[in-house]
Formats: sequence, structure tokens, C-alpha cells
Amino acid sequence: MAILYFLGGHDPFLDLGIHITVRALREAGDAPHILLLPWGLPPRGAEQKIQEIKGAFHDLGGTVDIAWVEDDPDHLISRLRKSDMVFLTDGSIRKMQRSLRSSRMEQLLQDYPGIIMGDASGAALMPNLALLPPDKYSSTYSMITGLNLVDFCVVPRYTHNLDQYVLEASTGRTLFGIPEGSAVMYGAGILSHSGTVHMFRNGKRTILTDQLPIR
Repeated sequence: MAILYFLGGHDPFLDLGIHITVRALREAGDAPHILLLPWGLPPRGAEQKIQEIKGAFHDLGGTVDIAWVEDDPDHLISRLRKSDMVFLTDGSIRKMQRSLRSSRMEQLLQDYPGIIMGDASGAALMPNLALLPPDKYSSTYSMITGLNLVDFCVVPRYTHNLDQYVLEASTGRTLFGIPEGSAVMYGAGILSHSGTVHMFRNGKRTILTDQLPIR
């Protein structure tokens, strides 16, 4: 079973996020192989961002392979099996969701045994549902299906300005608001966090400020 890292959106290679990334790489093993899925990045500037991520992982002792939506399915499976970590970049949630489905990566990740790390939008798509604020598709918040790796929801880049949507969306479910620089980790049935995280259940908030596992 995978160990999951949900990042709040701060650059995972800078001060607020680097210790979380180092922890994930340590769990992935010595000289880990990272499969990068940059499928939500906007076309403009995507190549530069990919190279920055590759270089940062390399500096931390990792090797990065990039997978594309258009790759042959058998090739994707082979590269996934060789990897120790999958990294889902930030970007467009809707675009990423379509890509994960069309490539069959959504299905392939269900039994992945390594580390899965999602940065911001990538993190939002890892649970069964992703909460989206109002946009051109909806005048209120909406929920779209995610990877279904866990049954709670996460809201990266959380601020109190999102409370009107988050409180309502937490009816009947658990939802974690993750500010930039914070993270939620889940593996083997144990959930822990780094930095301040806001947990919502049935319209009620609990602020998590320690780093103890949550069962």
C-alpha cells in the first residue's frame, strides 16, 4: 500500500517544504527513482518548471523520469513499476483529472506500493473527491472525482476565505484544509501532518498544531 503525501502548495524544494520532501525521499529508499506526472501544468512555462523539479530532485539524490499522457500504456506500466515515488505536480485540476483517466494512470495507481506525493492540485486529486471553488463551470463550489486513494478530502492552499465552501462540503465527510507550507501524510492507516492543518467534520473545525499521528 502506498504512503501518501498531500502538500499544501508551497514550493516543495524551498524552506517551508524541503523537510517534507526529504522525509518522503527517505521513505522511498536509497537513490529513489521518481516518476513525474506534470499533466496539470499550463503549456507556457511547463518545460522550465519540469526542469526545475528534475534538478531539485537530483540535488536531493533522486532520479526523475517523466511520463506523458500520450505514452504507450505498456510503457507507462513498466515505468511505474520501476519507480519508488510518483510526483503529481500542481496545475489545472480538471485537466489533470482528464489525463489521469485517459492514460489509465488512475487505475494503475490503486495498487502502487511506493510513495505518492501530490503538490497542491495534485494533492487535491488524490482522494475520492476533489473540492473546487467557484469557476467558469460552476457559480458555487463543486466536487469532482479523484484517484480514490483515501476517503477524506483535502483543500491545498487553504485560507479562511474558503471557509464558506469548506464548512458546507465537510457535511458527511472529513476534509483537511492544508495551508501553504503544511502537509498531510497517510500510510498504513495512520494519518499525520506537518505544520498547522485545519480538520473539518460535519461543519465543525479542529485546528491541528502538533505533529502526532491521527487515528
